[in-house]
Order: sequence, then C-alpha cells, then structure tokens
Amino acid sequence: MMEEYGHKCQLCGRCGPEENGLAKLHAHHIERNPEDVDEHDMENLTLICRACHSWHHQQSEPEDAPVDITEEDLTVLLPQDIEILQVLADDGPGRTGDIAGELTADLSVSAVRERLWVLMGLDNRVESRDRQIVDKDVETGEWGLTEQVENSARGHIPDDQQLLLQRMEDEQVRRALERGCNRNDVIDAFGITRRTTFNKMKRAYAYDFPLDAFGRGGRPSEATRSEQDTQVTESESDEQQRLDDVTEEESSDLGRTETWGTPEPDSDEQTARNGDQRDKRSVAEDSVSEELRTHLQQAINSLQEINSAL
Repeated sequence: MMEEYGHKCQLCGRCGPEENGLAKLHAHHIERNPEDVDEHDMENLTLICRACHSWHHQQSEPEDAPVDITEEDLTVLLPQDIEILQVLADDGPGRTGDIAGELTADLSVSAVRERLWVLMGLDNRVESRDRQIVDKDVETGEWGLTEQVENSARGHIPDDQQLLLQRMEDEQVRRALERGCNRNDVIDAFGITRRTTFNKMKRAYAYDFPLDAFGRGGRPSEATRSEQDTQVTESESDEQQRLDDVTEEESSDLGRTETWGTPEPDSDEQTARNGDQRDKRSVAEDSVSEELRTHLQQAINSLQEINSAL
C-alpha cells in the first residue's frame, strides 16, 4: 500500500522516510461498512500521515451538534463551529478564552471570536434559518446558546462611544456590500483593510445594530428595516437629522447624574469648587460630543459616497 501511494500522505502531501520525509503514515478506511466492497479492500483504503489521521477523527459531525444544523448552514459553518456549539452546550455560557481552551483544534482566541460572530449571526446569513442559536450576554461578555444568555447583545446600543462607532460602521459596511458595492470601493471609503471588511460583516450579522433607530428614537420593526435596507440612496437631510439625534442623545447621557439622599448646603468654597468641576466636565463633554459628531459625519459621508457610486 505504501508503494501504491508513493509513501505520501493523500491529504497533505507529506512524505514518509522512504521518500526522505519525516511523516509517519497510516492506512485509513475511506468508508465504514461500504456496500460494494469489503471494508478492508484496497479500494476502501487510503494513506494519510498521523497528523491528518488524528485531525480527521477529531472532527465533529453536524449530527453531533446540540442544535439542528441544516445543509444550508453548512455552507457557512466550519467543522470547529460544531465543536464550539458542543462546548457551549456542555459548559456555557463562557468567555472567549475559556471556550478556545476547551477546543481540540489549536485556535487563537481571536479566531474563536470570529467563529462565535458567525454562529451568532447565522440566522441573518442563512435565509432558511429563522432562529438565532448563539448569543452574547451584554452584561457579562459571556457567549452561550440563546437559552443560556439573559441579556442579549443583539440590537444593543453601547454606552461606550468607540464601541458605538464600531457598531455603526459595521452595519454601514454590511449594507454597502449587500447592496452590491464593490469591496475595494468600500475599503477606500471607510479607510479599512480587506480583511477588516469581512470581520465587520460577521460582527454586523451577529449584533444586528439598529442603525435606523437613531432617526426615530426607537428600534425599527423588521418590516421597516427590510424596506429601508433595499433603498439605494438616502437624502442628506435625513442623514443630518439622524446625526443630530445621536449627538443630542449622547450629550444627554453624558450629562446625566444621580444623587442619593438630601445634600447638605455647600459652603462658599465648596460652591466655587463644584462650579469649577462642572465647568471642566462641561468642556470635556462638549469635546466628546464634537468628536462623536465628527466620526458620525465621516461615516455618513462614506456611506453616501458608496451609494452615489451605485
């Protein structure tokens, strides 16, 4: 059999010692209980190295998943996604690093995070799937099957401004690419790398950020969202109004304070010191709001440039 296959792994191409290689080669059954030939017949055997042999037998099958996986799902999913689902079902919810540590595949934390985005957004990518299977808890940051997560991160509007800007840009990139915009045009418009466009798509599908909510003060209905997604252009006045709404909301959040009990009267010195602190906080808030306005305007301009190119 070694001679039949030239002392070479039929999966990765590595050679055994007879061909000046270091790979340890194993015979492997192509099928279990084949119908046409004996299980140990040469036609049902192949030659692979130990590493490939071990990898093959460690792969999880769709039937092993704790949720129903369809053929259409498999056009998006990878073998490690099935194992991630198993880990979540057995030990979820959990942090990304903890999940990565339980996988048999040697995957980095960032690689596992990307696959969790894909799993979380599967129902937004696969037309036949009408139910979300993985979610992230916005309070704890832990990933789990939907029934394991109490506070869903999907549709959540972050308080952190940088995260808010990221969610908005992710959704804008997703919409631009779904409308048929050239990926290179999107890269140029947003000033990002090609790889980043794919990650933004994955995140956008997962978190399903309600971009249109800023224009109306609430999350849009599915029917309205679908209708607006099909529009190719949007008037500049509507975009500016949405920008103003976001800035006003952000300024209000930053200025919100909470007190407990009844404060004692301030002395003149305390009053002056508190006045100075309020002035400094006001200047800082104005600076933050202006930065947010600038970033949002840049994002809106980028999307308008892409829309005009269609």
